[in-house]
Amino acid sequence: MKRFVCMMLLLLALAPPAMARAADPNQVLRIGLAYGSSAVSSVTLSCAGGFSLGAMNGTTFSAAASTAATSVTVTASGGAVTVSDSAGTALYTGQGQAALRAGSGRITYAGNEYNGDFVLTSEGSSLTVLNYVGLDDYVKGVLPYEMSASWPVEALKAQALCARSYALGNLGKHESYGFDLCSTTNCQVYRGVSQSTENSDAAVDQTAGQTLMADGELAVGYFFSSDGGATESNENVWGGTPISYLRGVVDPYEDYQSASNGVWSVTLTADEVASALQSAGYAIGTVADVQVTGRTDTGNVNQVTVTDTAGQTAVLQNSAVRSVFGLNSIRYTINGVGSTDPSGGTDTPEQPDGQTGQVYVNGAAQDDGEYYAVGGDGTSSAIGAASGKTALTASGQETIDLGTSAQTRTAASNTPTARASGTYTFDGTGWGHSVGMSQYGALAMAQQGFNYEQIVQFYFTGVLVVSG
Repeated sequence: MKRFVCMMLLLLALAPPAMARAADPNQVLRIGLAYGSSAVSSVTLSCAGGFSLGAMNGTTFSAAASTAATSVTVTASGGAVTVSDSAGTALYTGQGQAALRAGSGRITYAGNEYNGDFVLTSEGSSLTVLNYVGLDDYVKGVLPYEMSASWPVEALKAQALCARSYALGNLGKHESYGFDLCSTTNCQVYRGVSQSTENSDAAVDQTAGQTLMADGELAVGYFFSSDGGATESNENVWGGTPISYLRGVVDPYEDYQSASNGVWSVTLTADEVASALQSAGYAIGTVADVQVTGRTDTGNVNQVTVTDTAGQTAVLQNSAVRSVFGLNSIRYTINGVGSTDPSGGTDTPEQPDGQTGQVYVNGAAQDDGEYYAVGGDGTSSAIGAASGKTALTASGQETIDLGTSAQTRTAASNTPTARASGTYTFDGTGWGHSVGMSQYGALAMAQQGFNYEQIVQFYFTGVLVVSG
């Protein structure tokens, strides 16, 4: 008996975690297309194959009527939801809701084609518009709006994994409105399948049932446009408890120079800085200075201190260093002061999944060279190996190591006069919140021959790709 018990314990120890299971591609999601302030007074839906009309019980459609009409209008009044044909003849009336299923083909709403069913619920005389759709049909409606469908399929497959894992990790996010996910950037952009291509659909089909897992649980697939040189750990952006798979990494692959809004500059006057702070709830007077006073291990900004002429300070931390000033990213300098390079360590950037050899910087292969970081006293020092990095010295000079030669030029903005002039220029790289997968990084890695699993395993620390 003891031997049997020991064997059972061994088998249980070797078994995969209970939550490490494949996703059901047909799991029904409830997507809000119009709700709350965007609720509408009437809805026109069209379908070449006509409609079945009825009610939705949970996620089960129950038909009560059908019509060959290829276009119908839905309105609400006194809690009743009525579906009428183009002549105004009522075809079906439901209390509180009406559900519509395509007779054949897809339903068109607001110029976009959708798979799945439509459910219209009443809020007085307004309608909430919901699309009930299978998980992978949903992902097919996300992919071409969150990443170019013309990009390499390995990048698209990485995006499909993120989109699927994000959706499953956020079910019920908008439960107060009666659905799971919205169709905007507040969740993921979803506009049906009008823009889907063979390439984007293939990325979904080839990853069907696959999700990101970490520590035996679903890993939420956060993503953003470009990191500008390094991603960031979740607690340094959103606060809260550190999440094991959302660790910031220095990114040697992404070509942020070619990314949309990958390089940017914003100049604010002292009055504009004060106005932005006051609108965000900070107490500040006439602004005298704005400085980066904290950076993370990967060189991103996580603290900015603003000082007014009375000596009062406002300290911005985490995502506020981006949102308060309306900046594209958390990777920047102010009036040319500082460096976004990591401030310690001598290792070259980590290669995903055991890859070694050539280091890539901004999407291009590099020879070994030095890169620079600026210490708290403004001096620079060589601390690693990755060509093309820059640093500003206390004397106002910018040193650029090119591997074989170096250039030095004066950075006029890095002077006491410029810093106290009343204007503050934020020069940065990257676009987005910087947590999770860089989409332009995924593009660069795919172009350099990495597959989708290697891509997600680089951006998400310790994740597994789990499938059936």
